[in-house]
Amino acid sequence: MRLSRFNREGIKEFQFQLQKMREGAVIKSPLGIIEDKNFVESVENGPEIIIKLFDSRHDMVAYLNPLLVESSINDDMNDAGLWAWLSAVFIDSVCPSDDNGKRKPKHDYRHIPTSDYRHFYRHLIRGPVRIYRLFDRNLEESEIVLYQHPSVPGDFVEQLGARQERITNPAIIAAANHLYYDRNTKKHKRGAAANWKKPGTLRRYLDLLDQLDLTYDLYSMNEDEILKILPSEFAPYRG
Repeated sequence: MRLSRFNREGIKEFQFQLQKMREGAVIKSPLGIIEDKNFVESVENGPEIIIKLFDSRHDMVAYLNPLLVESSINDDMNDAGLWAWLSAVFIDSVCPSDDNGKRKPKHDYRHIPTSDYRHFYRHLIRGPVRIYRLFDRNLEESEIVLYQHPSVPGDFVEQLGARQERITNPAIIAAANHLYYDRNTKKHKRGAAANWKKPGTLRRYLDLLDQLDLTYDLYSMNEDEILKILPSEFAPYRG
């Protein structure tokens, strides 16, 4: 199967199927619409796509990004038909079924891109691809937002991706990665995602960034410079 995109009717049909999933309908994969000529159009220079399962966001985009770069639309983040089609193709990764065959897709913007910038990084494929490209020279600095299963981004992705000035600032992500990612367990450190009132946690970090942004040009700083200006409450995570 070659890389394709949904046309307008294809997006509508995918929305309809997502709603049926929410209502409890058992919809098996691969979704029949991904190769239906009534709903799909080909992509120029589209490479071959193999349907597979992914254990993490990192594994998913490590497979997809080279294929997208190979195509003629490698930098088009606003191609809603493309990203929606990819979500439908990899539905078992981004919206797996339970033991009864039912799926919980949650909001449409997780599967079909929206023009609302607040939800850009909440698309379960486009978001991690964009992060992957920001850190393509040193992916280890972004593992805090890529280690998760494709279907459950979790609190770190939700909080860091809620505002573009955070998620698009490599130094902010790299510092968060240094503070909260455990390379031994390949997960976030215990207690790091706790309530914002707990010293040194993710929510405290983000709250502090809002304050520091009034004094510092965070976009001009690197990871070490950001870590250096954090108060002592972050010492247990800073290591």
